Amino acid sequence: MNPEPVGLFDGLRGLARRRAPGLLDRLHIDHAPADASGAEHVTVSASGDELRLEASSTSAASVGLARALESFFGADLSWNGAPIIEADAPLPEAAPQRYETHLRTRYHLNPVAFGYTTAFWEWQEWERHIDWMALHGVTAPLNLVGHEWVLVRMLRDLGMDPQDAARFVGGPAFFPWTTMGITHDLGAPLTDEVLAARAHLGRRIAQRERELGMSVVLPGFGGQLPEELVGTDRTIDWQGWQNSLADPSDPLFAAAAASLHRHQRDLLGTDHLYAVDPYIESLPPTTSPDELAAHAEAIYAALRDADPDAVWILQGWPFHYRAEYWTEERVRSLLSLVPDDHLVLLDLWGEHAPMWHRTGAMYGRRWLWCLTHTFGGRFGLFGDLAALADDLAGLRRAAAEGTRGRLEGFGITSEALDENAVVYELATRALWSPMPSLEQWREDHLARRWGTRSPAALEARDLVGRTLYGAGRTRATPSPLIARPWSRELPFATQRLAGERLPDADGPPSATLDAENDHDMLGALPELAQAVRRLLPLLGRPDGHDALHHDLAQLALHVAAQSARAPLRAMAAAAATGDGARVRGEAGALEELIRAADTVAASRPELLVGRWIADARRWAGSDADLADALERDARSLISVWGEQDSGLHDYSARHWSGSLTDLHLARWRAWADWLASGADGSTPLTDPEPLRVEIRRIEENWRNSTDPYPVTPRGDLASQVDHLLDLAENQLPCLVPDDPPRGPTQA
Repeated sequence: MNPEPVGLFDGLRGLARRRAPGLLDRLHIDHAPADASGAEHVTVSASGDELRLEASSTSAASVGLARALESFFGADLSWNGAPIIEADAPLPEAAPQRYETHLRTRYHLNPVAFGYTTAFWEWQEWERHIDWMALHGVTAPLNLVGHEWVLVRMLRDLGMDPQDAARFVGGPAFFPWTTMGITHDLGAPLTDEVLAARAHLGRRIAQRERELGMSVVLPGFGGQLPEELVGTDRTIDWQGWQNSLADPSDPLFAAAAASLHRHQRDLLGTDHLYAVDPYIESLPPTTSPDELAAHAEAIYAALRDADPDAVWILQGWPFHYRAEYWTEERVRSLLSLVPDDHLVLLDLWGEHAPMWHRTGAMYGRRWLWCLTHTFGGRFGLFGDLAALADDLAGLRRAAAEGTRGRLEGFGITSEALDENAVVYELATRALWSPMPSLEQWREDHLARRWGTRSPAALEARDLVGRTLYGAGRTRATPSPLIARPWSRELPFATQRLAGERLPDADGPPSATLDAENDHDMLGALPELAQAVRRLLPLLGRPDGHDALHHDLAQLALHVAAQSARAPLRAMAAAAATGDGARVRGEAGALEELIRAADTVAASRPELLVGRWIADARRWAGSDADLADALERDARSLISVWGEQDSGLHDYSARHWSGSLTDLHLARWRAWADWLASGADGSTPLTDPEPLRVEIRRIEENWRNSTDPYPVTPRGDLASQVDHLLDLAENQLPCLVPDDPPRGPTQA
């Protein structure tokens, strides 16, 4: 072995001290340079109660540590795993095992995750997640924290009033969309004190990521500037926001970019990777291929002037989302003036709508296959595990053999984090060879996650694997609990498909972007309910894993949410036949179901709306007005989103205690009252506007409120789940016929 480069593994030793202190004094790490194959690799062995890692990089060594913690101590390294791993037991003798991958760039974090999940995180949450990134092999994390400070400084340099600059940039909840140039003046303007605190946190995040061998991806400049600086000759539209673009030939474009990069470099340094998405979901202000090329050339020139080694990372999402505009000619023209080695394309939704196979391996450019999976942070248990394992096996081979163009790696670009851990644990493990069979991996993962291989646990795993995580489940089943009632019709039939725009300004009633339900999924609900019941006794074990509590709560909420289709269908049918009493009776059953779901959520810290709100308010310190404004932003993001006339209502709705009752139940009550009055003949159901006025009023009142919510869990999960399942199972016979037809339903 070569001697360890000075300090190469110091960050990893710090991680071991934080997460597995009992192992630290027995951990030895050696540097093993990359071999002729070009693979990144680590060899793990144990002898004489000492763990040895021989790795080509800090990231590979981190993955080796993860394999050791899983194999020798049964550690669950997922988002829901224990923060401190008990690693005091003697190590078994273990022959050297090599793990390797040719997927050398491993990207992480969609810009919008900085809104939907991490908007109000402080160092404690970031430190835990950075450790997760390291143990899962991430090499290129995006960092937007602190960029608020950078943008405000840039705008001040361009002559804007400081308060106007802060107002244009907005607050943390909506900041990701400002960085991509598609919103502005959205969210609470931050004070200089809070901007400085965000900058400090961003620097701390970048420093820790680099200590763990990661190259930090930072934002670049795409041309979006305030209207008062550049006028309205060049604009793009997104969900009703009009955003002005500087002309690429205007000296202001270069001046703005230079200012941004100067402030950002002073604050965060650089690893030469920059994310710039000038048209993420908007149509460019031109149809000219030459003008598209000129804009991209200006973006790259600004990067190059600030950093001659700059590499532009560009999401390929527009080429899918706006496929009718992005013809091959326009895409190739956009990319044509950016040097090959200075651009990386992200095939953003690889598990569902991969682009590489129809675009000549992403137009012959450097590219990463990405797992997006979760949209908006909405509740949904889903993922095609077998297809994902196959996809990753194919990627490993292709990267090793060079058979998919300039494939360089993998990315996790989910819009939100902290759910469906099995999908992300599988994906990050399947990047490395050797990979066990999916069956073996799932059994081992279950034992680590739930702390058991009991027959009931294995049976539940198999059932969940056939249904929620079975073939074709690359989109979530919409939750009726958080759908938006908008007319006499059930909302589910008009929920749009993922990745598609709203069809018109009036829009569907709920922007939940997920797959429509089907009879196979409905047919699995009774079995899922019984599987959860059989696992409830495990919750009382003194050595029980918190991840099991988390998963049983989520499975119970899934069953309950889908069972709500029964009373909702019955209410709509009763209104059509003029049976107001039946509408009211079914509304009572729905209310009981939602209240029981709220009590289950109340038992889990990650399902408390009060925690989300408290985290937002904490950023304001003693500034009460700013705290109220940040709370409004936090509530807005998971309800109305932006404005009433935009099309993103409920895009980030959650099964969270507090909002389930005070927002979502309140809307269903209004719907029930309106249907019942229509059935009784006192309200014409042909005119939905009175209902819509009331729905808007409920939403606005909720997001403008500052009424406090609990921030600590309460109640006994087992008894609350048992009660919720009782209510759900009462509805299932109405929803799941004995021999249902197969295929999709519309409600």
